[in-house]
Amino acid sequence: MFSKSLLCSAALLALANAHGVILAAQGVAGSPASVGFQVDPSLARNCTGISPCQQDTTIIRDAEIAANTVNQCGRTELAGNIDVGENTENALAAKAVTSVNKGTSMTVTIHQVNADGAGPYSCDLDQTSNSGVISQNLSVTNNVPGVNGLSQAKTTDFNITVAMPANLACTGGSTGNICTVRCRNNAVAGPFGGCFAVQQADVTPTTNSANQINTAQSLSAVDAQIPKNQADLPAAVAANQEQGTTDQLKALSSADALGGLSVTTKASPTQSLALDNVGTNAAVAVATNSGKARAGSGSAASSAATPPKAASTAAAGKKGAKNPAAAAKNNQRRDMSLKWARRSLDGSI
Repeated sequence: MFSKSLLCSAALLALANAHGVILAAQGVAGSPASVGFQVDPSLARNCTGISPCQQDTTIIRDAEIAANTVNQCGRTELAGNIDVGENTENALAAKAVTSVNKGTSMTVTIHQVNADGAGPYSCDLDQTSNSGVISQNLSVTNNVPGVNGLSQAKTTDFNITVAMPANLACTGGSTGNICTVRCRNNAVAGPFGGCFAVQQADVTPTTNSANQINTAQSLSAVDAQIPKNQADLPAAVAANQEQGTTDQLKALSSADALGGLSVTTKASPTQSLALDNVGTNAAVAVATNSGKARAGSGSAASSAATPPKAASTAAAGKKGAKNPAAAAKNNQRRDMSLKWARRSLDGSI
Protein backbone atom coordinates (compact mmCIF):
# COMPACT_ATOMS: atom_id res chain seq x y z
CA MET A 1 0.00 0.00 0.00
CA PHE A 2 2.69 2.43 0.98
CA SER A 3 4.68 1.89 -2.23
CA LYS A 4 1.55 2.60 -4.29
CA SER A 5 1.08 5.84 -2.38
CA LEU A 6 4.66 6.82 -3.06
CA LEU A 7 4.16 6.24 -6.78
CA CYS A 8 1.06 8.43 -6.76
CA SER A 9 2.96 11.14 -4.90
CA ALA A 10 5.82 11.01 -7.40
CA ALA A 11 3.40 11.34 -10.29
CA LEU A 12 1.79 14.37 -8.67
CA LEU A 13 5.12 16.07 -8.08
CA ALA A 14 5.90 15.76 -11.75
CA LEU A 15 2.93 17.99 -12.56
CA ALA A 16 4.47 21.08 -10.96
CA ASN A 17 8.19 21.54 -10.61
CA ALA A 18 8.86 25.18 -9.84
CA HIS A 19 7.48 27.46 -7.18
CA GLY A 20 7.09 30.60 -5.11
CA VAL A 21 6.28 30.59 -1.40
CA ILE A 22 4.71 33.31 0.79
CA LEU A 23 7.08 33.51 3.75
CA ALA A 24 5.56 36.53 5.50
CA ALA A 25 2.99 39.32 5.22
CA GLN A 26 3.46 42.38 7.42
CA GLY A 27 0.60 44.81 7.91
CA VAL A 28 0.41 47.43 10.68
CA ALA A 29 3.82 48.00 12.27
CA GLY A 30 4.21 46.17 15.55
CA SER A 31 1.64 43.51 14.75
CA PRO A 32 2.75 39.93 14.10
CA ALA A 33 3.44 38.80 10.55
CA SER A 34 1.14 36.36 8.80
CA VAL A 35 2.58 33.34 7.02
CA GLY A 36 1.20 31.59 3.95
CA PHE A 37 -1.16 28.74 4.79
CA GLN A 38 0.69 25.40 5.07
CA VAL A 39 4.11 27.03 4.63
CA ASP A 40 6.65 25.02 6.64
CA PRO A 41 9.36 27.21 8.22
CA SER A 42 11.61 24.19 8.70
CA LEU A 43 12.06 23.54 4.98
CA ALA A 44 15.28 24.65 3.30
CA ARG A 45 15.20 27.83 1.17
CA ASN A 46 18.66 27.45 -0.35
CA CYS A 47 17.76 24.79 -2.92
CA THR A 48 15.52 24.24 -5.93
CA GLY A 49 14.79 20.50 -5.91
CA ILE A 50 11.30 19.04 -5.79
CA SER A 51 11.97 17.66 -2.32
CA PRO A 52 12.28 19.25 0.11
CA CYS A 53 12.39 22.75 -1.38
CA GLN A 54 9.07 22.78 -3.28
CA GLN A 55 6.92 20.73 -0.95
CA ASP A 56 5.08 23.59 0.78
CA THR A 57 4.45 25.75 -2.27
CA THR A 58 0.78 26.41 -2.99
CA ILE A 59 -0.66 25.64 -6.42
CA ILE A 60 -3.85 27.63 -7.13
CA ARG A 61 -5.62 26.68 -10.37
CA ASP A 62 -9.04 28.07 -11.28
CA ALA A 63 -9.91 24.85 -13.12
CA GLU A 64 -9.36 22.82 -9.94
CA ILE A 65 -11.39 25.31 -7.90
CA ALA A 66 -14.29 25.27 -10.38
CA ALA A 67 -14.20 21.47 -10.47
CA ASN A 68 -14.52 21.38 -6.65
CA THR A 69 -11.19 19.61 -6.32
CA VAL A 70 -9.72 22.25 -3.99
CA ASN A 71 -10.68 25.36 -2.05
CA GLN A 72 -10.03 28.86 -3.33
CA CYS A 73 -6.56 28.65 -1.76
CA GLY A 74 -5.52 25.58 -3.72
CA ARG A 75 -3.21 22.83 -2.51
CA THR A 76 0.36 21.98 -1.61
CA GLU A 77 2.33 18.98 -2.79
CA LEU A 78 2.97 17.88 0.79
CA ALA A 79 -0.51 18.27 2.27
CA GLY A 80 -3.03 18.48 -0.57
CA ASN A 81 -6.13 20.69 -0.34
CA ILE A 82 -5.80 23.68 1.98
CA ASP A 83 -8.58 24.08 4.55
CA VAL A 84 -8.94 27.85 4.86
CA GLY A 85 -10.95 27.83 8.07
CA GLU A 86 -8.61 25.43 9.85
CA ASN A 87 -5.48 27.31 8.83
CA THR A 88 -7.03 30.64 9.83
CA GLU A 89 -7.97 29.43 13.30
CA ASN A 90 -4.54 27.83 13.74
CA ALA A 91 -2.91 31.16 12.90
CA LEU A 92 -5.19 33.04 15.31
CA ALA A 93 -4.38 30.58 18.10
CA ALA A 94 -0.67 31.05 17.44
CA LYS A 95 -1.10 34.86 17.41
CA ALA A 96 0.36 34.85 13.90
CA VAL A 97 -2.13 37.04 12.02
CA THR A 98 -1.05 40.49 10.91
CA SER A 99 -3.25 43.54 11.57
CA VAL A 100 -4.52 45.82 8.81
CA ASN A 101 -6.72 48.88 8.43
CA LYS A 102 -8.50 50.38 5.46
CA GLY A 103 -5.77 51.45 3.03
CA THR A 104 -2.91 49.64 4.80
CA SER A 105 0.04 48.84 2.54
CA MET A 106 1.32 45.37 3.42
CA THR A 107 4.78 44.03 2.68
CA VAL A 108 4.49 40.47 1.42
CA THR A 109 7.69 38.42 1.20
CA ILE A 110 7.70 35.86 -1.60
CA HIS A 111 10.47 33.29 -1.89
CA GLN A 112 11.14 32.34 -5.50
CA VAL A 113 12.36 28.75 -5.47
CA ASN A 114 13.22 28.61 -9.16
CA ALA A 115 12.18 29.82 -12.61
CA ASP A 116 8.39 29.35 -12.47
CA GLY A 117 8.05 31.19 -9.17
CA ALA A 118 8.68 34.57 -10.84
CA GLY A 119 6.28 37.47 -11.27
CA PRO A 120 4.09 39.17 -11.85
CA TYR A 121 1.90 38.29 -8.88
CA SER A 122 -1.73 39.36 -8.53
CA CYS A 123 -3.65 39.38 -5.25
CA ASP A 124 -7.33 39.33 -4.34
CA LEU A 125 -9.49 39.21 -1.24
CA ASP A 126 -12.17 37.10 0.44
CA GLN A 127 -13.65 39.49 2.99
CA THR A 128 -15.59 36.67 4.65
CA SER A 129 -12.37 34.66 5.06
CA ASN A 130 -13.83 31.27 4.17
CA SER A 131 -16.88 31.52 1.90
CA GLY A 132 -14.86 31.19 -1.30
CA VAL A 133 -16.27 34.46 -2.64
CA ILE A 134 -13.49 36.68 -3.99
CA SER A 135 -14.84 40.18 -3.39
CA GLN A 136 -12.23 42.30 -5.15
CA ASN A 137 -8.76 42.48 -6.62
CA LEU A 138 -5.98 44.22 -4.69
CA SER A 139 -3.40 46.71 -5.90
CA VAL A 140 0.08 45.17 -6.12
CA THR A 141 3.19 47.32 -6.59
CA ASN A 142 6.92 46.61 -6.48
CA ASN A 143 6.13 43.25 -8.05
CA VAL A 144 8.41 40.23 -8.36
CA PRO A 145 10.40 40.51 -11.62
CA GLY A 146 9.36 38.15 -14.38
CA VAL A 147 7.14 37.64 -17.41
CA ASN A 148 4.42 34.99 -17.49
CA GLY A 149 5.72 33.73 -14.15
CA LEU A 150 9.21 33.05 -15.48
CA SER A 151 12.68 34.45 -14.86
CA GLN A 152 16.20 33.21 -14.21
CA ALA A 153 16.08 34.04 -10.49
CA LYS A 154 16.13 31.25 -7.93
CA THR A 155 16.37 30.81 -4.15
CA THR A 156 15.66 34.55 -3.78
CA ASP A 157 13.27 36.52 -1.56
CA PHE A 158 11.28 39.44 -2.99
CA ASN A 159 9.08 41.96 -1.16
CA ILE A 160 5.92 43.08 -2.93
CA THR A 161 3.51 45.75 -1.68
CA VAL A 162 -0.17 44.86 -1.43
CA ALA A 163 -2.67 47.62 -0.60
CA MET A 164 -5.84 47.01 1.36
CA PRO A 165 -8.85 48.74 -0.23
CA ALA A 166 -10.44 51.88 1.18
CA ASN A 167 -13.72 50.00 1.65
CA LEU A 168 -12.16 47.05 3.49
CA ALA A 169 -14.70 45.22 5.67
CA CYS A 170 -13.39 41.92 7.04
CA THR A 171 -16.12 39.79 8.60
CA GLY A 172 -14.69 36.28 8.90
CA GLY A 173 -13.02 33.96 11.35
CA SER A 174 -13.96 33.29 14.95
CA THR A 175 -12.98 36.89 15.73
CA GLY A 176 -15.41 38.32 13.15
CA ASN A 177 -12.82 40.58 11.51
CA ILE A 178 -10.66 38.28 9.37
CA CYS A 179 -10.07 38.45 5.61
CA THR A 180 -8.18 35.98 3.45
CA VAL A 181 -5.67 37.44 0.99
CA ARG A 182 -4.72 35.29 -1.99
CA CYS A 183 -1.67 35.99 -4.16
CA ARG A 184 -0.48 33.98 -7.17
CA ASN A 185 1.61 34.36 -10.28
CA ASN A 186 0.68 33.50 -13.87
CA ALA A 187 3.04 30.59 -14.52
CA VAL A 188 1.53 27.91 -16.77
CA ALA A 189 3.01 25.22 -14.51
CA GLY A 190 1.22 26.82 -11.55
CA PRO A 191 -0.12 29.34 -10.83
CA PHE A 192 1.98 29.43 -7.67
CA GLY A 193 1.51 31.60 -4.60
CA GLY A 194 -0.59 31.19 -1.50
CA CYS A 195 -3.13 32.59 0.94
CA PHE A 196 -2.82 34.18 4.35
CA ALA A 197 -5.11 35.71 6.95
CA VAL A 198 -5.26 39.37 7.95
CA GLN A 199 -7.16 40.86 10.90
CA GLN A 200 -8.82 44.24 10.45
CA ALA A 201 -8.42 46.59 13.41
CA ASP A 202 -10.65 49.47 12.28
CA VAL A 203 -13.92 47.56 11.97
CA THR A 204 -16.56 46.30 14.39
CA PRO A 205 -16.24 42.51 14.54
CA THR A 206 -19.16 40.61 13.04
CA THR A 207 -21.32 38.23 15.04
CA ASN A 208 -23.07 35.92 12.60
CA SER A 209 -26.65 34.73 12.76
CA ALA A 210 -27.65 31.81 10.57
CA ASN A 211 -30.58 33.54 8.89
CA GLN A 212 -28.40 36.42 7.68
CA ILE A 213 -25.75 34.31 5.92
CA ASN A 214 -26.47 34.72 2.22
CA THR A 215 -24.17 32.27 0.44
CA ALA A 216 -26.01 29.78 -1.74
CA GLN A 217 -25.80 27.24 -4.54
CA SER A 218 -28.23 27.17 -7.44
CA LEU A 219 -30.79 24.36 -7.64
CA SER A 220 -29.26 23.12 -10.88
CA ALA A 221 -25.83 22.89 -9.24
CA VAL A 222 -27.22 20.98 -6.26
CA ASP A 223 -29.12 18.57 -8.52
CA ALA A 224 -26.09 18.03 -10.75
CA GLN A 225 -23.78 17.36 -7.81
CA ILE A 226 -25.90 14.67 -6.15
CA PRO A 227 -25.32 11.87 -8.70
CA LYS A 228 -21.62 12.71 -8.82
CA ASN A 229 -21.34 12.38 -5.05
CA GLN A 230 -23.30 9.13 -5.13
CA ALA A 231 -20.96 7.74 -7.79
CA ASP A 232 -17.90 8.80 -5.78
CA LEU A 233 -19.03 7.43 -2.42
CA PRO A 234 -18.08 3.72 -2.75
CA ALA A 235 -14.52 4.56 -3.82
CA ALA A 236 -14.24 7.16 -1.06
CA VAL A 237 -15.43 4.67 1.58
CA ALA A 238 -12.94 2.08 0.35
CA ALA A 239 -10.13 4.63 0.33
CA ASN A 240 -10.99 5.72 3.87
CA GLN A 241 -10.83 2.12 5.04
CA GLU A 242 -7.46 1.65 3.34
CA GLN A 243 -6.03 4.82 4.86
CA GLY A 244 -7.12 3.65 8.31
CA THR A 245 -5.01 0.51 8.28
CA THR A 246 -2.11 0.12 10.68
CA ASP A 247 0.46 0.57 7.91
CA GLN A 248 -1.18 3.72 6.59
CA LEU A 249 -1.52 5.23 10.05
CA LYS A 250 2.19 4.64 10.60
CA ALA A 251 2.88 6.29 7.25
CA LEU A 252 0.72 9.25 8.28
CA SER A 253 2.63 9.61 11.54
CA SER A 254 5.93 9.56 9.66
CA ALA A 255 4.68 12.13 7.16
CA ASP A 256 3.50 14.45 9.96
CA ALA A 257 6.90 14.20 11.64
CA LEU A 258 8.65 14.86 8.34
CA GLY A 259 6.43 17.83 7.55
CA GLY A 260 7.45 19.61 10.73
CA LEU A 261 4.33 21.78 10.95
CA SER A 262 3.18 22.39 14.52
CA VAL A 263 -0.23 23.69 15.54
CA THR A 264 -1.00 25.83 18.58
CA THR A 265 -4.34 24.86 20.10
CA LYS A 266 -6.64 26.83 22.37
CA ALA A 267 -10.10 26.15 23.73
CA SER A 268 -12.99 27.87 21.98
CA PRO A 269 -15.68 29.56 24.10
CA THR A 270 -19.23 28.18 24.20
CA GLN A 271 -21.71 30.79 22.99
CA SER A 272 -25.46 31.25 22.76
CA LEU A 273 -26.67 34.00 20.46
CA ALA A 274 -28.75 36.74 22.06
CA LEU A 275 -32.34 36.71 20.83
CA ASP A 276 -31.99 40.15 19.27
CA ASN A 277 -29.13 38.80 17.15
CA VAL A 278 -31.06 35.82 15.81
CA GLY A 279 -33.47 37.92 13.76
CA THR A 280 -36.51 36.87 11.74
CA ASN A 281 -35.76 38.05 8.22
CA ALA A 282 -34.33 35.58 5.74
CA ALA A 283 -31.08 36.45 4.03
CA VAL A 284 -30.98 37.28 0.33
CA ALA A 285 -29.31 34.41 -1.47
CA VAL A 286 -26.09 35.11 -3.33
CA ALA A 287 -24.81 32.40 -5.67
CA THR A 288 -21.27 31.34 -4.85
CA ASN A 289 -20.55 28.77 -7.51
CA SER A 290 -20.49 28.38 -11.26
CA GLY A 291 -23.21 25.77 -11.37
CA LYS A 292 -20.80 23.09 -12.60
CA ALA A 293 -20.86 19.75 -10.85
CA ARG A 294 -17.67 18.03 -9.78
CA ALA A 295 -16.74 15.04 -11.92
CA GLY A 296 -17.69 11.68 -10.43
CA SER A 297 -16.18 8.22 -10.58
CA GLY A 298 -14.64 7.36 -13.90
CA SER A 299 -15.01 10.80 -15.46
CA ALA A 300 -12.63 13.71 -15.76
CA ALA A 301 -13.33 17.21 -14.52
CA SER A 302 -13.97 19.56 -17.40
CA SER A 303 -13.60 23.22 -16.61
CA ALA A 304 -11.52 25.93 -18.21
CA ALA A 305 -9.14 28.01 -16.15
CA THR A 306 -10.01 31.68 -15.97
CA PRO A 307 -7.62 34.62 -15.66
CA PRO A 308 -7.09 36.13 -12.19
CA LYS A 309 -9.99 38.48 -11.57
CA ALA A 310 -12.67 39.16 -8.98
CA ALA A 311 -14.91 36.13 -9.27
CA SER A 312 -17.15 33.89 -7.17
CA THR A 313 -15.82 30.43 -6.43
CA ALA A 314 -17.56 27.78 -4.40
CA ALA A 315 -14.93 26.04 -2.38
CA ALA A 316 -15.80 26.57 1.28
CA GLY A 317 -15.84 23.85 3.87
CA LYS A 318 -13.39 21.29 2.47
CA LYS A 319 -10.82 19.88 4.87
CA GLY A 320 -7.11 19.92 4.21
CA ALA A 321 -5.02 16.78 4.10
CA LYS A 322 -2.48 15.65 6.62
CA ASN A 323 -1.69 12.48 4.65
CA PRO A 324 0.50 13.22 1.60
CA ALA A 325 -0.36 9.89 0.04
CA ALA A 326 -4.07 10.62 0.21
CA ALA A 327 -3.40 14.16 -0.95
CA ALA A 328 -1.61 12.95 -4.03
CA LYS A 329 -4.52 10.72 -4.97
CA ASN A 330 -7.02 13.48 -4.27
CA ASN A 331 -5.30 15.96 -6.52
CA GLN A 332 -4.51 13.55 -9.32
CA ARG A 333 -7.38 11.09 -9.44
CA ARG A 334 -10.87 12.58 -9.40
CA ASP A 335 -12.48 9.13 -9.38
CA MET A 336 -11.09 8.37 -5.92
CA SER A 337 -12.45 11.52 -4.20
CA LEU A 338 -9.99 11.12 -1.35
CA LYS A 339 -10.55 14.63 -0.11
CA TRP A 340 -13.67 13.24 1.59
CA ALA A 341 -11.80 10.18 2.84
CA ARG A 342 -9.11 12.40 4.33
CA ARG A 343 -11.70 14.31 6.33
CA SER A 344 -12.43 11.19 8.33
CA LEU A 345 -8.78 10.99 9.38
CA ASP A 346 -8.85 14.42 10.97
CA GLY A 347 -9.43 14.10 14.67
CA SER A 348 -11.42 17.35 14.72
CA ILE A 349 -14.21 15.89 12.55
